[in-house]
Amino acid sequence: MTLPAQAAAGADEVAVAGVYSQAFYSGDTVTDLQIVAPAGYPTVNGAATNNVTFTVRQIQGGVPIANLGTLTLGAGETLSSECALSIPVGAQPILQPGDLLDVLMHQNGAGQTITAGLMVSIFVS
Repeated sequence: MTLPAQAAAGADEVAVAGVYSQAFYSGDTVTDLQIVAPAGYPTVNGAATNNVTFTVRQIQGGVPIANLGTLTLGAGETLSSECALSIPVGAQPILQPGDLLDVLMHQNGAGQTITAGLMVSIFVS
């Protein structure tokens, strides 16, 4: 899935990754999450306080029920062109048919500008 742009200190953005269906996967548990900046993407250097958080969520009936993984672009983290960053997997609930998976982008403090085009991969097995 591809994330939209978000202005520094902007309102939360939510991008839908898709709907879980057993027919498309070999399992029902999230095993890995990654965020990748495409070719030519401007480098975003993490910061201790003014940064952005990416949270992959499980939604049932329109209600978030679990944060599957979260990455805050803190000091020492860098989004750079054609490099993958792992999003640490937190909760590993059993996905149910019809569960929606999405990504919430939240600006912390003064935040950071995020250019459109970041890709998030959700691996299920």
